[in-house]
Amino acid sequence: MNDYDIAYVVGDIHGHLKQLLDIQNKIQEDSNKTPGKKLLIYLGDYIDRGIDSKDCINSLINFKPANFDVVYLLGNHEQMLLDFISGKNGSLYLWISNGGLETLQSYGQKMENYIDDNLELSFDKKIYEKFINFLPQEHRNFFYKLKLNYQWGDYYFVHAGIDPDIPLNKQKKQTMLWTRDRSFLNSDKPFEKIIVHGHTPSKKIIKKNNRICLDTGVFYTGILSFAKISNNNISYFHS
Repeated sequence: MNDYDIAYVVGDIHGHLKQLLDIQNKIQEDSNKTPGKKLLIYLGDYIDRGIDSKDCINSLINFKPANFDVVYLLGNHEQMLLDFISGKNGSLYLWISNGGLETLQSYGQKMENYIDDNLELSFDKKIYEKFINFLPQEHRNFFYKLKLNYQWGDYYFVHAGIDPDIPLNKQKKQTMLWTRDRSFLNSDKPFEKIIVHGHTPSKKIIKKNNRICLDTGVFYTGILSFAKISNNNISYFHS
């Protein structure tokens, strides 16, 4: 399986540093028990909703355990940040309405100066200029390099999911980042590979014959989850 003995896969983090550090410690401790080369995959949505987005990105960049390759996938929340810093029209309002306020504040923005009592945004250009100045180049590079998907053995890792009617090698970016379509979530038919994803939160890990969802809604449950895949055996852990 691509020369890896074990893969660890982490669900949506959403700016929750305490849970992320706990998960990283558990992965480190567990991996110390097993020799060989390992893979660590993060499923995206590292930012927004929680108050520690900046510190979470620092931790993701700096956590480099021995004998690991690390894959960082793009989530829809990182895409909203990228749309904002690229100057896409309407991107700031969309991002703010999806939890981006906490991310802006974690990078030093005092957003109360820019939002009135009706939650109407103003001074978009000033917000943009300050955020660009506050965003470390290392973080910007991190966001630019995020991957849309990753395949390993019988598994296909992606943030949100897939369109079951389209081959895996032809999936659309919008689908991979945003889908919650019933044709994917409710399907019991085998896919080309087992889809491991996040994006659709629930209180417990969803385990089906064709997909695994690791998003346990840390921003409302306080629980961050991850899976350990080894020789087609899967174990589940949480913070």
